[in-house]
Amino acid sequence: MHKGVAEQENRRTIDLRTNEGFVLRSEEARRAGVLHIFGDRVLVKLHGTDTAGNHAILDCRTEPQCGPPLHRHSREDESFFVVEGEYRFEIDGKELTAGPGGFVFAPLGTAHTFQNIGNSAGRMIIVVQPAGLEAFFTELDAAASRMSEPDMSVIALIFNKHGLELLGPPLSARPSEMVSRLPDSKKQTCL
Repeated sequence: MHKGVAEQENRRTIDLRTNEGFVLRSEEARRAGVLHIFGDRVLVKLHGTDTAGNHAILDCRTEPQCGPPLHRHSREDESFFVVEGEYRFEIDGKELTAGPGGFVFAPLGTAHTFQNIGNSAGRMIIVVQPAGLEAFFTELDAAASRMSEPDMSVIALIFNKHGLELLGPPLSARPSEMVSRLPDSKKQTCL
């Protein structure tokens, strides 16, 4: 990423006292700035320090055909509210799709992943309970920014440190009728 863009995005971080209410604009985040995770652009809207660790809320923008590898959380439930776009989810081997207004719940301990199956960026609000996933995203973003190519041995260590288990590739790396119909110019590498 161009250094000027990263600096501009990080200036949009808001850090207020946790015992006061607050308002964030669309492109503002609490504490962490803009995070770049597996083709997603993540803004931490409500940090665990704001809720005494109870929960965190993330605004996630996903590029077409991108999404995380198949994984499992040992510490938190994860809920997804689709704001824009069309997403494919896999939860414990069951495939689901959700569009704007759709809600998907991945309980603690389930193997899950998602993929934006649209031709333009999608957007979800993600709620994790308890909080903590925002620290994982912050650490993963910092590590990925130092890599020219993804180093899965480093990524796996970060997953493990935060109670996540890598189980398999992202949906974009698996055979799919949706991906095979896309022109090459629309197919992306998301790691």
